[in-house]
Amino acid sequence: LGGVKPDGTDATNAVTYMMLQSSGRLLLHDPPQALRIHKGTPPELWEAAIETTKLAGGVPTFENDDVIIPALMSRGHTLESARNYCLIGCVEPAGTGNEWPACGGIGVDTYFNLANILILAINDGYNPMPGRYGEPPRRERCGLPTGYLYEMETFDDVLHAFQAQMEFFVKWFAGCINAFEYVAREILPQPVVSATMDGCMEKGMDVMYGGAEYNSTGIAGIAIGNVVSSLGVIKHCIFDKKICTARELYDALMNNWQGYEDLHRYIRYEAPHYGNGIKEVDRYAKWVGDIFAAAVNSCTGPRGRFSAGLYPVTTNVIFGKMTAATPDGRYAGEPLADGISPVQQMDRNGPTAILVSVSNIDQKQYPNGTLLNMKFHPTSMRGEEGVTKLKNLIQAYFDMGGMEMQINVVSAETLRDAQKNPDNYKNLIVRVAGFSAYFVELHIDSQNDLIRRTELAM
Repeated sequence: LGGVKPDGTDATNAVTYMMLQSSGRLLLHDPPQALRIHKGTPPELWEAAIETTKLAGGVPTFENDDVIIPALMSRGHTLESARNYCLIGCVEPAGTGNEWPACGGIGVDTYFNLANILILAINDGYNPMPGRYGEPPRRERCGLPTGYLYEMETFDDVLHAFQAQMEFFVKWFAGCINAFEYVAREILPQPVVSATMDGCMEKGMDVMYGGAEYNSTGIAGIAIGNVVSSLGVIKHCIFDKKICTARELYDALMNNWQGYEDLHRYIRYEAPHYGNGIKEVDRYAKWVGDIFAAAVNSCTGPRGRFSAGLYPVTTNVIFGKMTAATPDGRYAGEPLADGISPVQQMDRNGPTAILVSVSNIDQKQYPNGTLLNMKFHPTSMRGEEGVTKLKNLIQAYFDMGGMEMQINVVSAETLRDAQKNPDNYKNLIVRVAGFSAYFVELHIDSQNDLIRRTELAM
């Protein structure tokens, strides 16, 4: 909805308002809606969209034309094609009727656990997580031999180890994805889609073989928030303030913080964390964002280039179950941070500080999309003042280079009551990640992840 036409003029019309009003009235979690925002978006459309999101649980998402259009042009789109983009899947920008982007891969999911990369980097390429709960840790090295945290003499050694592991696994992962795609195109042709996709008829080629006018394959990073906070903790606790030795932090991680409760408490409540507008930590959001985007965007596949993204769907919960303890204070098995959002409950300085932190990521380097979740208490949204505050917050974030924002207007108290009394909340819609859902239909782990997200006020 909204946005600009291929000629750059505002695309808002009567149907735009009808769609938003219908979502607020019907309270359906599907189909999803995305509102494209640009500098000429009418004030009335802002108001209609915010009133809808107060009712409909993250519907619509807010998308920034001023970031997405240049991002798509970096993927090869013309200006006119990029201006005519749509959002597919969850938050992934793509050309309308002329692109086969494979945002989440073909035949295989393409989500990349950045937190596991950090663990491998400081554990000499070994994954300390057991194959199944109750089993001893696996001893096969699966990554590069980058050394152990307690062997690293400088913080640069930590950064170099992380970058080496990340670049190695991105290339390996791209190779796996390409292998799947070569098989999938042989057994899963798409004749109907190909007949309607620009480029296929002209080339006489199925979309699975690269017939579309534009082609790409996505890899989406998970848990950048955990990695950034963890790097900040390592630098602060080991190299700057000497709160602990590298060996002590390493042993704490290998023991899932058991026996290291004082250190864990310090890291959780006194060490600096991503999401609080702290320059010393946020600089690593830019660094991790830059090197991950460069690694992904440099890969190629059978149909064209790869395209970097930062969004989880629900893999932050699923991957978390298979990820060992991380230096930011997270226990093994707990959910990872979602999208580009801070670690759950580690953002303590309010919504503006969150936006300052996440805007350090150069999101124009992520043409496969980014995702920022924010949860506000309903009292923050009351009246015209609440609408104005939220509009100003979103606009400020977009002015800082933010690509996407999605909002839940619900209290943790309401969500807890919905867990206990689901029959009373059958129509309660929440934004999970790149999709909305009825809260009572979610798995208990996803429900708890939503409850743990920080409740913000303005």
